[in-house]
Amino acid sequence: MSSKTKEIFTTKGIVKGKNTKALEIFCRVCEDFTIFKDMQPSNFVKEIWCKYLIAGHNDNSINGKIFEYILSCVLINNNLLPFYVQAKVAFVPNADYDLLLYCKEKGPIVLSAKTSLRERYKQADLEAIALKYVYRKSESYLITIDKKEALNIQNKVIDGSVIGINKVIYAMSSLFDDFIDYLKTHNIEKAGVVEIITAGITVE
Repeated sequence: MSSKTKEIFTTKGIVKGKNTKALEIFCRVCEDFTIFKDMQPSNFVKEIWCKYLIAGHNDNSINGKIFEYILSCVLINNNLLPFYVQAKVAFVPNADYDLLLYCKEKGPIVLSAKTSLRERYKQADLEAIALKYVYRKSESYLITIDKKEALNIQNKVIDGSVIGINKVIYAMSSLFDDFIDYLKTHNIEKAGVVEIITAGITVE
């Protein structure tokens, strides 16, 4: 199946190798995400997620990937480039960050995409804490379509029970639009290559 969405995702490396089930479904639901460029991010999330559900799709094994694709579309449509997908960060072991931007001001800014939270926020919080140990100015945001849990976990952020995550954001609300505007205030750039060891003299 050919679509503008698949072409862009493949060109930008969002998907690699053979086509996945999630990508095929997403491209049927959203053949060309660029036509939504002027739509508010929260409205785009709502429209595409609803189309996905109306089409009869609600597969727990791919819901997360579909949501990740939707957020990737939002970033591209808002020219928040470059960004990294399933990113591993130097000196932060055992963590794969769903979506990550790198900026001059703060270093890594993580978007952890979760369709439902339950206990999953704890893993996101641990990964955020690990990131902050290495990159002190880094920021981590939990983006979800679970409205009730978004409020519950955000209250935990406010009362200090959750200390790594900066904010929990319901993606179908104006808070998500504000968040995208916030990202636009940063100088997004490609992350540099870390030189593991530097020394005046190397003895071999």
